[in-house]
Parts: sequence; C-alpha cells; structure tokens
Amino acid sequence: MIKMLNAISSKIDEPEAAAAELLEQIKSHGGLLKNSVGIIACYYEFTETDILDLLHKNLQFDIIGTTVMGSATNAGCGMEQISLCVLTSDDISFSTSFSEVITKDNIEPTVKQAYAQARAKLDGEPSLIFALAPISREAMGDAVLQGLDSACGGIPIFGTLSNETSLTYENASILYNGEKHQNKMAMILMRGEIKPRFYCTAISDKNIQKQAAVVTDSDGYFLKTINNIPLEEYLKTIGVQIYGLAAVTTLPFLVDYGDGAKPVALSMYSISSEGAYLGGKVPVGAKILFAEADSDSVIETAEITLKKVLDDVRQNGANGIFAIPCFTRCLLLSPESEKEMIKTKELIGGAAPFMLCYSGGEICPVYGKDGKIINRFHNLTYTAMVF
Repeated sequence: MIKMLNAISSKIDEPEAAAAELLEQIKSHGGLLKNSVGIIACYYEFTETDILDLLHKNLQFDIIGTTVMGSATNAGCGMEQISLCVLTSDDISFSTSFSEVITKDNIEPTVKQAYAQARAKLDGEPSLIFALAPISREAMGDAVLQGLDSACGGIPIFGTLSNETSLTYENASILYNGEKHQNKMAMILMRGEIKPRFYCTAISDKNIQKQAAVVTDSDGYFLKTINNIPLEEYLKTIGVQIYGLAAVTTLPFLVDYGDGAKPVALSMYSISSEGAYLGGKVPVGAKILFAEADSDSVIETAEITLKKVLDDVRQNGANGIFAIPCFTRCLLLSPESEKEMIKTKELIGGAAPFMLCYSGGEICPVYGKDGKIINRFHNLTYTAMVF
C-alpha cells in the first residue's frame, strides 16, 4: 500500500514559516511509513528562498520537484503557492536521480545514465516512473521521454515538463533535494505492487476538424506538408490564418499514430512558410486532425477526464490522484486562471488525496488496441493518474 500526504503554503516571503506549515500539515495526516519520497510543485519565487533546503533537512528523504504556473491539492489551490506531496509506503520502494545537463546533442545518453543511477538503487524492475523534465527550446520534451522509455523498456512513465508564469521560461527549473537547474531532469522509480491507471482528454469533440488528413512530408518534429500541401497553405484551406506564436500554441493538431491508441494533441511551437515544429514527432503517413482550444473546451475536457477518474475511484478505490493539465489551458481561462483548479478540487472533493500542477508538456501513457501501455507526450491535455 502507498499513502499520499499533501500540504500547501503561500508564504513566499517567510520560508521558515512556510516550511513549518508544510511539515505540520504532512504530520497531521499521520506518521510516515518505512519508505518515503517527496514531490514539490511551486511558484518560482519559492526557489529563491531556502525552503527547499529546509524541507529536505527536516524530512530527510529525497524530494524532487518543478516550478509551475499553479498547483492544487484537496486543501486549496493557487498560482503563487507551494504544494508538497509525500508518498510513503511499507512495501513500495522509491529511488531517485538527478541527471546531468541535457542538451540537444546528448539527450539519450544523459537520460539513460540518470535512469541507470536510479535503477541501481532498487532490487528489481520498477513498476512506475514519475518524471520531471526541463522545458527547453533545444531539447524537446518528447525526445527526453523517448530516451527514458527506451532506457526502461516501456515501464509506465507519468510526469511533466517544468514551467512558470513568464513566456520566456527563464525561471522554470527542476528541483532535487534543495538544488535547482533549468536543464536537468529528475525522476522517481517506484518498485512494488502499484497499479496506476491513466486518463487524458485534450480537446472538446466540437472543436475538432471532422475530416482527417495525412502527413505527407515531415522531419521528426517538423511538419512540412499535409495532403501534399505546404502546412501554411493547408491551414488556409480550412480557414485558419496564423498571425504569430501566441495564436499557434492554442491551435493544436490531433495526431493518430495508427497503433490503436487515442490521437494525441500536439501544439505548434512555431510556424513558418516551410512548416511548423510540433511538440511530438509527426511521422509521414500519420493521420492528423486540426483542432482549436478555447476556455469552454478547457473546463469540458477537465470534467470528462475527472468523471472517468472518479468512476475508477468508486469501482477500485484509490490511494491518490495526480492531475497534470497543460499550462496553456490555464492561459486560456484568463482572467479566471484558477477555474480549472477549482473545478478539480470541487469534483474530487474527499474521494481521494490529489495533487494538481500545471505542465509545460504532459507525459502520460495511453492504451493501445491490445490494452497495453504506450508512453506518450502531449500538449494542451488534462492528464491524470490514479493509483
């Protein structure tokens, strides 16, 4: 059995008081079991204080984390808060690692080395990996995921890319035992009888183009032509005009990889007359549907996902829930930026402990036609893990 203990604080300018508040909340949930590990999601200004050191010193077990645009637990939600989750168990073992610096030229070996370091501390294969990767214009999040998937042999991987409130990501960091770094990844390997279930929804059906097209030319993450038409021209044929990056990121494609799994939403990170960079690979021959995200779709898809989560909890019980929605969803809700977090808190209620944090890119498995897990990278998606 694994227990999920959560705590929150908004005392940015009072690190000692914030740490004491978090520790007291964790303590109030009951004692820790034999093995424990921590996960932090926080507004970036918390990382400019010594709260990370204080928490690690007092808890005396490994803590990984990330800066985020906003976070929530059963106790509350906010944009400028720190959320701490402690996983504790007598029969699940935890192992962590913090990678070397990741660049576009060393992704696979660096990620594999970090996995090997964590794996060496376990006495067998892990059952689940919780991964926090950097948001980077050089090292694509999907490429980091593919490196980890290759290293672990397809073990379920759930997690997020770092993010924060500025569009330059200059303060986005991955955290590990008091350290922080913009271009490293952290992970937790979990070994034992843990059976996670995964759910995700990206775009409302009414916002998805009805007629599928086909990728006819691409280079990895760079989409060039659809139906043998240059991308920019193809978008014009379906009535879409691109005016800049702010518009591009809210106009995703749903990509069907042909393996029986549900199509994955991928945002366009940039576009030119030659094509566009998407968040994940777009192989030639893949079916593709244009979609559009808006504030109504954000809440609708959150509710769809959470209904499935709550049905699961009612049928199977749950020790905890992680919810990781894309930060672009939060932007789409502005000025009601906390609306999705509030909806999550309302719907989950006391059904199970939960932690939500916004994502710079979602890492969540999907199920193929044979029911087997496929690790996938998403954009603009509300992802959830029940365990």
